[in-house]
Amino acid sequence: MGLLKNMLVVATMLALSVDRSAGQISIPSRSVGFVYDQLPEVPNVEIAAYLDATCGDSAAVYPTLLQIAEFYHNDRVQFRMHLHNLPYHANSHPIAKAAHVLEDFAPNNNTAFKWISLIFNNIYSINSQATADMTSRQVLDRLGTMANQLTGIEDSDFKTKMRYSRFEWLARMDFKYGCTRGVHRCGYKC
Repeated sequence: MGLLKNMLVVATMLALSVDRSAGQISIPSRSVGFVYDQLPEVPNVEIAAYLDATCGDSAAVYPTLLQIAEFYHNDRVQFRMHLHNLPYHANSHPIAKAAHVLEDFAPNNNTAFKWISLIFNNIYSINSQATADMTSRQVLDRLGTMANQLTGIEDSDFKTKMRYSRFEWLARMDFKYGCTRGVHRCGYKC
């Protein structure tokens, strides 16, 4: 009876460890985040920013970050933007997913940066307060309209790609990566 009990304990612990490992962060196939004007050679310095697309503090610092990225780009300074979509900002996650969708639609064109610029320029019409009485479908419609204006992507294509698990995974991975770096907010008030 003692041997059976020990085997049962070992089997239970093994099952729990397998269950735990399945929930761990998988290793991404590429570096996470969006790189501004990818450099042909390895950068000397990399500036990483963790931004929430509906945070006013992130919106306030974003133009300065872009100016720094542009100014020092030829000096092999790379700017990497991580969309750290905080869970209490309702629209931040779909906006982050949309950045991946649009980057896939128009790669090598800094599309994600243009998307975030557009979002920050319209932050007061897309943040949680502005959309509190809207359904998630209505928010997606608004994002689709903005995406079409920016890239020309058809609304139906945008909405279809927003359901792809790959873009969901990429948005979650960027958030989880930020968490592994100790990021727990994206500004003083956020």
